[in-house]
Amino acid sequence: MLPLSSSPKFSVIIATYNGEKTLLRAIDSVLAQAYSAYEIIIIDDGSTDSTSSIVSNYGDKVIYHLQENSGVSAARNNGAKLAQGDWLAFLDADDWYYPQRLFWHAEFIQRNPDTDFLIGDYHYGRADGTIIGRSIDSNAFGLRTLGSADELDSVLLGADEMGELIPSYFGHTLTFSVSRQKFLSLGGYPEAFSIGEDLHLIIRLCATSCQVGVSCKPMGVYCVHESGLIRSDVVKSQSRTVETLASLKAEMKDKPTSIRNGYLMVLLDARYNLATALIRGGWHLKAIMSFLPALGESFSWHRIKMLLSIIKG
Repeated sequence: MLPLSSSPKFSVIIATYNGEKTLLRAIDSVLAQAYSAYEIIIIDDGSTDSTSSIVSNYGDKVIYHLQENSGVSAARNNGAKLAQGDWLAFLDADDWYYPQRLFWHAEFIQRNPDTDFLIGDYHYGRADGTIIGRSIDSNAFGLRTLGSADELDSVLLGADEMGELIPSYFGHTLTFSVSRQKFLSLGGYPEAFSIGEDLHLIIRLCATSCQVGVSCKPMGVYCVHESGLIRSDVVKSQSRTVETLASLKAEMKDKPTSIRNGYLMVLLDARYNLATALIRGGWHLKAIMSFLPALGESFSWHRIKMLLSIIKG
């Protein structure tokens, strides 16, 4: 166990909306941590099911706060304002932690006290607990990061590497840890957007940080739902993702070249994914028009080729 004198205190924030079917597992996974959370804060985003009665069974093991339905970003931000710990960790009601999740990040913070924020690998899974795959090996940068891990399966990324992390982000809300002070100074999650809000925050963190810690072992499970908006209405979800990312254009103009290039790359990918979804839906002209702003953001032959591929359908 880590020495108490220098141990980070994690406030774990669980945002939930009508999560009665999965909330027990999420809470229990935090209570089962090898490194105990300083506090567990449940933010109920206006649930109309039995969420409140489920939480009441935990007594003083958790802190419960009910808010009017305002979205997951507002819920997480309110949890951060209520938190008394010096570090924040997050969990959605349908996901769950593995027992070592907090320990691995606490240990990393002890060894690297100047770390600005931390992320980690995770498993994709289904509600019944079936594991589908893992995240960090899903792209080349993740594989390189995995290959450079130390004896504790961790990596410290510097400022230059954050530019690569942005378009190749392999973390998730459930593996994200950040100092409460840093989180509040950035204004937390963007409450105006309902999709891509986690990447919006990560981009702003990368643009204002010097180093990020990475745990290369799966830290928990992200539950995949076939009925979710991202899968059920691809055009709508991709359109919202572009809107979320495009809102950062002005802010990114004066950032270091690596960060700006990484941001433009993830925005380019989002525009191309939207165009592809529109083509599949039969909206060929809309697909072309949706991609055209990419040429003004950073003109290159690569982008011209992408546009030509969209025109060809």
